[in-house]
Amino acid sequence: MGKQTQKEAQNAVLREDSGFMAFVHKLDKITGKAVDTLAVVLLLFIFIIGIAQVVWRWVLNDPIVWSEELIRLTYVWICYLGWVIAERSDSHIRITMVSSRLPKTAQKYLQIFCHILCIVMCALMVRYGIDLIIAGTKRTAVSFPMNYAVVYLMGPICNFIMIFYEIAQIVECVVIGPRDYSDKGGDEE
Repeated sequence: MGKQTQKEAQNAVLREDSGFMAFVHKLDKITGKAVDTLAVVLLLFIFIIGIAQVVWRWVLNDPIVWSEELIRLTYVWICYLGWVIAERSDSHIRITMVSSRLPKTAQKYLQIFCHILCIVMCALMVRYGIDLIIAGTKRTAVSFPMNYAVVYLMGPICNFIMIFYEIAQIVECVVIGPRDYSDKGGDEE
């Protein structure tokens, strides 16, 4: 048997049926499928409403007055879902010029520190997002009867999901070691 790559070693460790990791994988599968499905449905919804808006305005000469606002508010949800999808696939932008030159132990602690910072930021987004939801209960959309609390609800939900992903990445970093980002196509050299 040849040398295992780091990715294969990660997958082998993460496939273990330990209680916590099995829970993490099950939760990741459920949330990942739900987020992906909702993102696709909302993008399809925006596309259909956008096409309808064009047809009604240019062909039927009777514009849909509420469509533009609904598209804009739906786009807020899609942006939050995109943030969760990028977090799950670990594809957020990062500058690795300095960190890739550090010893593995220092890389590990730096990555854990960065994950902790993300957890703190997401926790603050959940906290202040709840305040925004409460404030949104007093405000409705201009062109159709929808409470803004519905729009603001996505912020705390998505940030809570991202806290879960950050905790899972901390566990992975402690158990397996720091991730090697040199294969991501950056300009580290």
